[in-house]
Amino acid sequence: MRLSATLQLHVAVLLFGTAGLMGKLVDLPAMQLVLGRTLIGACALALFMLLRKRDNLGRWWPAGTNTTLAIPLALSGVVLVVHWWSFFYAIQLAGVGVALVGFSAFPVFVTALEALFQKRMVRAFDGFMTSLVVFGLWLVAPDIDWHNSAFQGLAWGVISGALFAVLALQNRALVRVFGGIRLGFWQQGMAGLCCLLVMGPSLAHIELGVGDIAKLLVLGVVLTAVPHVLFIASLKHIGAHTAAIITSLEPIYGIALAWLLLADQPALTTLLGAAIILSAVVLTQRYQVVRQTDRQSKDSA
Repeated sequence: MRLSATLQLHVAVLLFGTAGLMGKLVDLPAMQLVLGRTLIGACALALFMLLRKRDNLGRWWPAGTNTTLAIPLALSGVVLVVHWWSFFYAIQLAGVGVALVGFSAFPVFVTALEALFQKRMVRAFDGFMTSLVVFGLWLVAPDIDWHNSAFQGLAWGVISGALFAVLALQNRALVRVFGGIRLGFWQQGMAGLCCLLVMGPSLAHIELGVGDIAKLLVLGVVLTAVPHVLFIASLKHIGAHTAAIITSLEPIYGIALAWLLLADQPALTTLLGAAIILSAVVLTQRYQVVRQTDRQSKDSA
C-alpha cells in the first residue's frame, strides 16, 4: 500500500531527524561518520537510479547539460561535508537536543542570504522573527564560554544550520537541472570523495567492528538514501508551505527520539528554546504564503 504524500514527507523528516542519533550511537570521529554516510548513501541512490533505468532518471548525467556544472556541484558537495561534520561534531559535544536546537535556526540564515543575494533590506517582520530565534538560542545556551563543551556544541549546531541554508540555496538552482535523486547521488558522491581527500593517510588506521559497519549501513541507506527518495517524491504532491512546516519538525523528532531511545533528556530551557524557534519558523512560513498570495492577487487584478 502506497503512503500518502504527507505521510511520506513525515516519514522522511523522521528518518532525517533520527540520523542525528548516530552521532551518539557510533563511537567514531565525526569525519568518519560523514565518510560512511556519504559513500553508502551515494551507492544506495546509484542502485535506485539503476532500477529506474527505463526513464530519464536512469541517466547518470542530464542530457544536454554543460559539464561546467560539475564545479558548483562539487562545491555543494564540500558544503555538505562541512554541514554534516559540524552537525555530528555538535551532537558529540553537547548531545542531540542542544545540537538540533542550534541547527533549527537555519531558516534565519536562509532569509538573510536571500536578502543579500537579492540586494534588498531585511523586512521588519523577518527581523522580529530573527530576534525570536536568537532569544530561543539564548535560552538553550549555557555559559557563553568557548571552553564549555555544551556551548561549543550549540555553536557548531548553529554553524551546521547556516551551512544547510547555503546548501538549500545552492540546491534550488541545481535541482532544476539534475532532479532530486540524481542531485543527491552526485552531491553525496562528491562529498564522499572530499572526505577521502581530507582524511588521506589516516584512512589506513580506521578500525571498524561489525557493529560499526551495520550502523553505518543504517545511517547511509535507511537514514539518508531512503528519506531522500521519499522527500523528493512527496514534493510532487505537497505545496512548498506545507513541506517547509513539516520539515521544520526534524529537530522535534530528533529530540524526542533521543529522549526515548538514548535517555538524552533535554533541559526545560532547551525545550522552551526549541518551541520558540519552531514557532518563529512556522510564523515566517505563514507570512511568506500570505505575501505571495497578495502579490498574485495584485498581479491578476
